Formats: sequence, C-alpha cells, structure tokens
Amino acid sequence: QSTASMKAGQWDKKSFMGVEITGKTLGVVGFGNIGRMVGERAVGLKMKVLAYDPHHASTATAPAGTEFVSLDDLITRSDFITLHMPLTPQTKGLFGRENLLKMKKSAYLINCARGGIVDEQALYEVMKDGHLGGAALDVFEQEPCGALPVLQLPNVLSSPHTGASTKEAQVKVAIELAEVFVDYLLKGNVRNAVNKL
Repeated sequence: QSTASMKAGQWDKKSFMGVEITGKTLGVVGFGNIGRMVGERAVGLKMKVLAYDPHHASTATAPAGTEFVSLDDLITRSDFITLHMPLTPQTKGLFGRENLLKMKKSAYLINCARGGIVDEQALYEVMKDGHLGGAALDVFEQEPCGALPVLQLPNVLSSPHTGASTKEAQVKVAIELAEVFVDYLLKGNVRNAVNKL
C-alpha cells in the first residue's frame, strides 16, 4: 500500500504506521526444520519464541530462547503466530473462528505453510469485526484463489504462493532432486519418499 501511495505521488507517512517485533512474542506452530529456523532467526531479533509441535515431547529440551508450550498457551500469549506444518485432517481449519478469537486482538497471523490450515472465511469475519492486527497469507485453500473477501482488507498482505520463489531456492531444489536420483540409482537409497495409504 505504501508503494502504491508513493507511485500515486502521495507522501502519507501517518497511514503506514508499523509494529516493532523486538521484545514481542512469536508463536511458531510446527517446529520442524523450517519452524526451528524461523525461531532461531526470531531469537536473533530479540523476540521471545513459543513453539508448539505435536511431534515434540513436552519434556524435550527447547533451543535457547524458545519455550515449548501447548497450542492454547501459544495462541493466547503470542503477538505474532507463524504456521509451519503440513495440511492434514488434524491441521485442516486449525485456525478457524475459535482459535482466531483466542488470539490477542492486536496479534498478527502468518501462513506460509499450507492453504486450508487457516479458515479464510472465518479470518475475514474476525478481522472485519476488528479482531487481529493483521495477517500475511502466501497459501490458500484453493489456488489460484481469486478475489477472496479477506484479501480486500487493508491489514492483510498476500502473495500467490511465492514462498520458495527465489533464484537461489529454485537452484537448491534442482540440485537436491538430482542428488536424490543419484543416491537412488547408485546406492538404492530412497530419500524423501511419499507413502500414500
């Protein structure tokens, strides 16, 4: 919005007030490889990190600056919540009306994981009523998603599933894929297999 305003010849500083992240609490839902890396970077920015992952034992030792908590505790205590989990029957609609309303009124929700984890209609209704400071969405239940009502809200940032759309990421994926095939063809090792039941 700021860029569009500047390109229209405006100088409207007051409309684009931001929020600092230093000293705030980041809730990371899904603490696998990506969630853990996000948490590490957040600690480096002097954020308190809460982590929830159903596959981590509650007695597991958390990385420095991170605390393992229940999902409810994470939702109610976090200033920012970022999602890093697969879409499964258990995670579908996990951030529906009930959990969205448990979030702080000023909190921000970030979904760069999978569409369907956030109920887009519920998010729209909750935000339209003034709950949540904002949301950032890179993934959607239906892609391409078209003109969803939630995307029209001024405090929602969106992108068309571009989380891995960098030149470097595309090269890394190509190299990793080639290594997987070489490992299988030369050694018979199968990595990153997807098992369908």
